[in-house]
Amino acid sequence: MILAILLRIEPCRAEDLNLKQPQPKLLEVSELFSLKVAEDQAVVAESDLRNNASKDQLVVAESDLQNIAALETKSVNHPQDWDILVSSEVPLQMADRLEGNSTEEEPSAESDDDSEPAESSDNLWRAGRPDGHAPIGVMGDHTHEAGEFMFSYRFMRMDMAGNRDGTTDLTPAQVLQQFRVSPTEMTTDMHMLGAMYAPTDELTLSLMAPYVFKTMEHVTRMGTRFTTQSDGFGDMRLMGLYKILDQNRHRLHFNAGISFPTGSTNRRDDTPAGPNQVLPYPMQLGSGTFDLHPGITYLGQTDDWSWGGQALGTIRLGTNSNSYRLGNRFNLTGWGARRWNNWFSTSIRLNGATWGNISGADPRLNPALIPTANPNLRGGTRLDVGLGLNFLVNKGVLAGHRLAVEFALPVYQSLDGPQLETDWVLTLGWQKAF
Repeated sequence: MILAILLRIEPCRAEDLNLKQPQPKLLEVSELFSLKVAEDQAVVAESDLRNNASKDQLVVAESDLQNIAALETKSVNHPQDWDILVSSEVPLQMADRLEGNSTEEEPSAESDDDSEPAESSDNLWRAGRPDGHAPIGVMGDHTHEAGEFMFSYRFMRMDMAGNRDGTTDLTPAQVLQQFRVSPTEMTTDMHMLGAMYAPTDELTLSLMAPYVFKTMEHVTRMGTRFTTQSDGFGDMRLMGLYKILDQNRHRLHFNAGISFPTGSTNRRDDTPAGPNQVLPYPMQLGSGTFDLHPGITYLGQTDDWSWGGQALGTIRLGTNSNSYRLGNRFNLTGWGARRWNNWFSTSIRLNGATWGNISGADPRLNPALIPTANPNLRGGTRLDVGLGLNFLVNKGVLAGHRLAVEFALPVYQSLDGPQLETDWVLTLGWQKAF
């Protein structure tokens, strides 16, 4: 005071100073975490953690509390204290755990080489699975992404033995009461080359070219047995697949195709009636007409299961050069598949087909000689059950190659007969996308 009087300066107090800037409030690190490092309160916090957390979390919490206790209580105005808080060490992660109090376990970093990684939450269809394609006996089942190619090869064998009228089996002797010749067996082998290309994500184009071998066994009223054969290219088919739905692991696309009369309807062979005879309708290689193939295909999928269905028709246009037109055909199929790991799946399929009799007649054939030459004995309905195995190579130089097999047996047949009935159908296939 004396010095102030001498200097003629009046004393002042801190509150009289005009301070514009507020003084920062000092916070301690322990207050940021709502914790105190006093021994008695640490025990309380430890007890709470023991009551609310699992055993594994308790070990982590104890370690975290030790880390907090090791921190020196300082003001956050000190830069060195902020360095501690924003470092990559434990305290920030620990604070997140204490705040969330979560008991969810972290996913394991280990993976099974024989299992596909867990599906993501986007619920998108996944084609890169062994069941990402339909059973190999189904055509036009899937679309591709823009710019993608796929090539395929299928081998199909159909074995037919014995005759049937409606659902009744007939012996050769019963057939020979009406006709002078009876077919007894028929085998059809088909090699199918296929190519697919997607100009856009919605549109996929496919081309299929079959090469067919046919063999039929016969017996006459005199007991003579003979065999006829034919082989060559069948009708080539061009098809467009247009995707209209792709969400929540469900897909839907339209099938729109046309087949070209590249298969012959003039195949001949030697028979007891003479050399170089025109063969009956089932021994010819094509329809002789342009045919439309409209349809629709649905696909569904979960992590380990997939399923689908397809309706596909064949509509004959006009009459061929031999004055007849094959009957229209309708095919309905549905399947389900189980993915066992990332390279193998199994499938089961129901396949139903119905087809009509021939309109018109080939004037070169005698319908009274053999039932296969009668245009009114060609229609029918059949239901097959097929079992399939599907393989997808994931490693090595063959990665991305698909191999598949399907074996089908008829469970119902009703034929406009006498007509050869189907015993079984085998399909083998290879596919590779680029």
